[in-house]
Amino acid sequence: MRAPDTFQTDRLTLRPVTRADAADVFAYAGEAAPTRFMPFVRQRDPAESLAFCIRCEEARVSGAAFPWALIEQATGAFLGVIELRLSPPKADFGYILKEDAWGRGFASEAASAVVGWAIDQPDIHRVWATCDPDNAASAAVLKKASLSYEATLANWEARPQLGEAAGHSCVYALTKSVA
Repeated sequence: MRAPDTFQTDRLTLRPVTRADAADVFAYAGEAAPTRFMPFVRQRDPAESLAFCIRCEEARVSGAAFPWALIEQATGAFLGVIELRLSPPKADFGYILKEDAWGRGFASEAASAVVGWAIDQPDIHRVWATCDPDNAASAAVLKKASLSYEATLANWEARPQLGEAAGHSCVYALTKSVA
């Protein structure tokens, strides 16, 4: 199963992440606020962002994951990344945005497009994502994308910026009705 190369929403173009995006990725991945709740170590060197972008290209080719850059149509600005991982009968996704893109509905718009496409696929019956229990903004994004809270998982994933070897995560999901 392959995800589309691009999505168009009212304000965004979602297109494949490429190595040309490395400087834009470093603009958020090297900052404390956007990476606060993320399960990876904040990037300290632009070469780390380039390596991430190359992994994104390789993941798309192999079908392991489908990362998209969020591009604001009005300005052409790179706002962040959303990634979908398909593993029928389920799919999961995650996203990160630059701090100056927060609070403007871009994450909800991108997540809604990706979740909508995924749940419409015949082999996908569940689309899910997680967020830190203290990340109210991400919880709101997931709810706006039609996901519902299911559970809090103890010691689910590392949060290096918070000094947690294993932090809790809230699970949100959208499921198809089973006939």
